[in-house]
Amino acid sequence: MSSSSKPVIVVTRGDPAGIGPEITEKVIKLRSFKRSAEFVVIGRVPKSVKPGQASREAGHISVENIKEAVSLLESIKGPKALVTAPINKSTLHKAGYDYTGHTEMLAEFTGGRDVTMMFSASHVRLALVTRHIPLKEVYRKISVEKIVKTALHLDDALRNKFGIKDPVIGVAGLNPHAGDAGTIGDEEAKIIAPAIKKLRLKAKNVVGPYPPDILMRDLYSGKMDAAVSMYHDQGLPAFKMLYFDSGVNITLGLPFIRTSPDHGTAYAIAGKGKADTRSMSEAVALAIRLAR
Repeated sequence: MSSSSKPVIVVTRGDPAGIGPEITEKVIKLRSFKRSAEFVVIGRVPKSVKPGQASREAGHISVENIKEAVSLLESIKGPKALVTAPINKSTLHKAGYDYTGHTEMLAEFTGGRDVTMMFSASHVRLALVTRHIPLKEVYRKISVEKIVKTALHLDDALRNKFGIKDPVIGVAGLNPHAGDAGTIGDEEAKIIAPAIKKLRLKAKNVVGPYPPDILMRDLYSGKMDAAVSMYHDQGLPAFKMLYFDSGVNITLGLPFIRTSPDHGTAYAIAGKGKADTRSMSEAVALAIRLAR
């Protein structure tokens, strides 16, 4: 793609009916980013797609953009990364797709990879064992193997991308008070503690299981470098309360770096020039940093 030493950042505009096109155009024009990377922007905004209106066409475009981006990234030699503007799950379903988000889509388009969803802002980093599934299914979906995979993906990223030599990773329990010695559940003893024991053979500074509320407090205070959450709404409410406008979503396990703003398509303000670009800007900045 380029003979320069700058990383190539492929950016998808996301759902054409959302704020993705707006925040993409604003962010990639920033002078500091132009000096640091070369950009390839993917995504069309047809006149038939109205801002703020979910449609089959918007869902189809969202998926085709990702397919094109993955194909392009496979051809790029040297430092590279993907930044994805937000898509809308309802438009994907209108278009006949069963994806629950970018993470699952990218896993499939890169050969069925086993990936992990991670979030980062400031010194706070969080990875999820399960992602977009109903709460009633979580206890059936967690396993020793999934917890180990998630924590090792996180440990690898912290060491090799974030430059943390011996990261301390805290692991949440599933139940309130981490089961309270089995009185509120036994998943901690039967699943999570055995996973931590297995993890310590490869990553010695994995600790837990922690009561989820204590874990997020200790993570924020800097007592650990990152945390593993058992499900989506266990760790993310605290994370987004602190970093809604600056958090970055990262997919671990792909053959390239992928980041995304930590917010949705914001249909209510799409096309009105009101979108906050901070999270998208952080996603681009982190993609450049990690690609290097």
